[in-house]
Amino acid sequence: MSVSAALRDVRRIAHGPMRRLFVGQFLNALGSGLTLALLITYLSEVRGIDLSVATGLLAWQAILALAFSPLAGTLVDRIGPRPVLLGAVLVEALGVFGYSRVTSVPEAFVVMTVVAIGGAGIWGPSSALTARLVPSADRATAFGFGFMLLNLGLGLGGLIGASIVDLDDPGTFELLYTISALAYVALFVAVLSMGNVGRVPLEDARAEQPEEPAAPAAEPAPGPAEGRLAVAAAPAPPRRGDGWRVVLTDRSLLRYAAAGLLMLTFGYGSLDAGMAIYITRSLGLEVGFVGVVFAANTLVIVVMQLFVLGIIKGRSRSRTLAGVGLLWGSAWLLFGAASGMPVDWSKVVLLVGAMAVFAFGETLWSPVAPALLNDLAPEHLRGRYNAFQSLLWGVSGALGPVITGAFLDAGRGVAWTLTLAAGCFLAATIALQLRRFLTPVQDGIALPPG
Repeated sequence: MSVSAALRDVRRIAHGPMRRLFVGQFLNALGSGLTLALLITYLSEVRGIDLSVATGLLAWQAILALAFSPLAGTLVDRIGPRPVLLGAVLVEALGVFGYSRVTSVPEAFVVMTVVAIGGAGIWGPSSALTARLVPSADRATAFGFGFMLLNLGLGLGGLIGASIVDLDDPGTFELLYTISALAYVALFVAVLSMGNVGRVPLEDARAEQPEEPAAPAAEPAPGPAEGRLAVAAAPAPPRRGDGWRVVLTDRSLLRYAAAGLLMLTFGYGSLDAGMAIYITRSLGLEVGFVGVVFAANTLVIVVMQLFVLGIIKGRSRSRTLAGVGLLWGSAWLLFGAASGMPVDWSKVVLLVGAMAVFAFGETLWSPVAPALLNDLAPEHLRGRYNAFQSLLWGVSGALGPVITGAFLDAGRGVAWTLTLAAGCFLAATIALQLRRFLTPVQDGIALPPG
């Protein structure tokens, strides 16, 4: 499948409510990019809050967002993703604007609490809303294109923010956080203008579930692949009131979660937590090179995403996820090899190449992982399933810094990269085995009936 075919798929889904959601998400990403990665610098360097206190507040924000994610998922299943998203975006806008007025630790604590509560109700409901607006066969395209817009917005916002911000002028930070808050308002307006969409009544959702089989589902037994798929394709439909019990006992979801948690922890979670420190402290490069390396990440995603959407359509999602693990593991090996380069420019070249490999893996992850998750989800539990995905992000975001700190504080940068590579390769192995527990539709190699 070509890029032009992928573009036709995008044009087919990017109309009406979905187009408005895309526009709102892009404007929101543009505003968020203005202040991305500036929070700790702002609190410590501009507002004079101790660095350890500022990082502690950031950890509090992450933990609180993690705690509120299940509640957001439950609300999505009860009242629909759109009203939950609207409320969360308004709360987030208020919190982000509050950053511009923070001058003390108590004020920062209150503002970061508000931001955590708002943030917990954005990503999961957004994914659930996308899944309800787009048919199964087009979900990978919708999620992938949305990811491309996200990175484009963050990249442009980062460039604009860097040209405005001044450590000696608190007013520049206040301006950026105010604009960022307005970007959330833009997302609110876009979602509000969509009308009453994305709401599937519980009775209708239950009617879409398959008939209950004569025998209860069991673990796949050894045998031909067709037999294993036939067993996995006939789970008993969740009953009303089961809620989180169904989510936490879905064996296919738990296997997906095992691969996903490893991938996110040894991938995104560790990259975000430690790459800047690894570049400056372990490799001894100037801090300016951090921006160069991350710019390569954004560039590859924006350029390659549509091409990748054309490649993966109709291919096995479980194998594609395994490919993500292999790419990210290979990227970490390249990051580690940079320590052996003799001169700074050769280190930078290898780092940029490694980041390009990692970004290519991201272009595979972004459309496939949420599409697979939403095909595993029964319609009336879609909010909870997407909240479960948010929990994976939250846990990996907490584990990644712990692993990173243990290695980099001890000056073991190369050992850090080798450990992360091993974790990604293990995740690839688990993802490859996941195929035995998926129906052809869930694995993306067959179209849904009708």
